[in-house]
Amino acid sequence: MITRIILGLAMIVSLYSTSYAHGTGYRQSSLNAVALEFTYSTGEAMSYREAKVFSPLDDKFAYQTGRTDEEGRFSFVPDAKGEWRVIVRDEEGHQCEAKINVNNVDDDVHAASENLQGMELTVRAVLGVSLMFNIALLIRRRQNAHQ
Repeated sequence: MITRIILGLAMIVSLYSTSYAHGTGYRQSSLNAVALEFTYSTGEAMSYREAKVFSPLDDKFAYQTGRTDEEGRFSFVPDAKGEWRVIVRDEEGHQCEAKINVNNVDDDVHAASENLQGMELTVRAVLGVSLMFNIALLIRRRQNAHQ
């Protein structure tokens, strides 16, 4: 009886965690993004060039990396006030550095970050409980096999 209950709970938990961990989705963001356009001195767009964003909170490791689009545009959503740096480089050694002062940060950025951390904790907890149930089930089966 206990084995069936444990097995049933383990299946429910594993189904929940599997579907949750592999789910996808999207929504249109209402956050205030910083959008920049990078060009050469000729006016030509710096198309598809490497871009790195550095936060005022960490100047050594990039907050975000990516590439400009065909028109030389690149966007990011800051999560802290202060001076942000965006560096765009091409393969020939050309580089453009933009320094952007951010004075207003959306509260939604912090709320979204906290929600993701909460979801991560939930997934870990569910997986931990699932692991415990599976170990208990394995021990129970071994005990029954030796009797």
